[in-house]
Amino acid sequence: MPGGQSGLGTLGGHELGFWHKLRLRSRSNLYFALAFLPRHQREAFRDVYRFLRSADDVVDEAGAAERPAAARALASFSDELSRIYAGGAASVAAAVPEAARLSAVIRRFGLPRRHFDAILAGIARDLDDRATPHADWAALAAYCEAIGSSLGHLSLALFTDGDPAVLADPAAATYAHDLGLALQLANILRDVGEDAARGRIYLPVEDLVRFEVDPASLLARRMTPAFARLAAHEHGRIRELIASARAALATRPALRRRLVVAEIWADVYLAQLDALAARGWDVFAPGPTLRKRRKLALAVSRWVRTRLGFGLGPADGPGQASAGAAPPIASHRA
Repeated sequence: MPGGQSGLGTLGGHELGFWHKLRLRSRSNLYFALAFLPRHQREAFRDVYRFLRSADDVVDEAGAAERPAAARALASFSDELSRIYAGGAASVAAAVPEAARLSAVIRRFGLPRRHFDAILAGIARDLDDRATPHADWAALAAYCEAIGSSLGHLSLALFTDGDPAVLADPAAATYAHDLGLALQLANILRDVGEDAARGRIYLPVEDLVRFEVDPASLLARRMTPAFARLAAHEHGRIRELIASARAALATRPALRRRLVVAEIWADVYLAQLDALAARGWDVFAPGPTLRKRRKLALAVSRWVRTRLGFGLGPADGPGQASAGAAPPIASHRA
């Protein structure tokens, strides 16, 4: 395992409870990669993720009549951040106990508040526009940037121990931005059916119109050839964004090695979308599109190839290693 203690077997009972819940979350793509982090980074990511996931759950679990209460609950997360960034310790007795451990992580890794604020603002949007799609790609991209790219920047700091040289590197910032944007869009595409069950549509109106997708068919969870064409289009965007992220670090193999967990996420999401494409983009069908064994194989393959210096080209991905790279060892919600 890379630098320091790693492996989920080293965790205590309290921590195992959290990781067990994370593993059981709907098709979580995080669990299989985090075992490759040194323990202190894994614990830090857990505390950041727990805080943000708890905020997201406030919105996800709120019905129409509960939205005012959810908005007040969501505001308490921002209040806790204000307390932390003002230099005080988070209140364990406050409405957001997850913030207590977060304060130490923020100080240790130098995490900027703006990324937390952007994610909370993106989450809050769902309280206002549950069934309203984004008008165009620019609007959807802004939403994905607020949540996905912001988490990408936080992860960049966590995975590099807040290294000032990395955080000041424009290429590293491009990587975090583009990969975070890509994975958030992948989440949206994969979860069209799940979101429709909650009355939500995230895909842009301009794309729905272009590919003649009736929003009512999505909300009814009905698979159509038109949606398959739209999904293929969004898939192309995701692949381009991941290629762009990897290209940004094409001349920084040492940094790519430090970001192996992010690379594993990219591999798993790409494989998951490829599996959806193979079944005609039927996102409404039950069952996982990628088995746990396959995810684990992708994670191990990426880690080994990265440690050996293989597969670090900008177009590298599962099953499509860059020129001269060794073949993978084994031929998917965050």
